[in-house]
Parts: sequence; structure tokens; C-alpha cells
Amino acid sequence: MYIEFKLPETITGASLLLLRRSILDWSQKHQIPYTDKTVKYTYRVCFEQDESYSFFALTYPQTKHFLQYRIVSDLNNKI
Repeated sequence: MYIEFKLPETITGASLLLLRRSILDWSQKHQIPYTDKTVKYTYRVCFEQDESYSFFALTYPQTKHFLQYRIVSDLNNKI
């Protein structure tokens, strides 16, 4: 399971750094460890506990970035 941010093809390094910084700030504020990975035009965030994904959806400020995210689970890949 992971959270996926779709990055526009015109994204700059500075924009990606702002997104990564906002995730880091959120993680430190709520004391939830994570790992992240950038693959082409997607930025993925993984948490150790499944409950963290719901908590992220409830507490991460959507208005902070122009990017929308989705939570991808194993069920998404089995359909």
C-alpha cells in the first residue's frame, strides 16, 4: 500500500522539493515514519502501519499543494 502523487510532466525540482518538505513536516508533526520514492512522474509515500494511510487522508492539508493524491492498495492491483 502507498500514497501516490501524480506529478505533472512540467514539474520543476523546486516544486518536488516543496512537496517532499510538506510530507516531511507532516510526518514530524504527527511522529509517523515513512519512506518515499520518485518513479518517473509519480511520487510515492509508504507507511509502516496501514492505519497511517487513513490518518494521512484526514490530516494532510489538500490545499497546500496543487497535486492530488490517491491511496493505492493491493486490491487495486488485483482487479
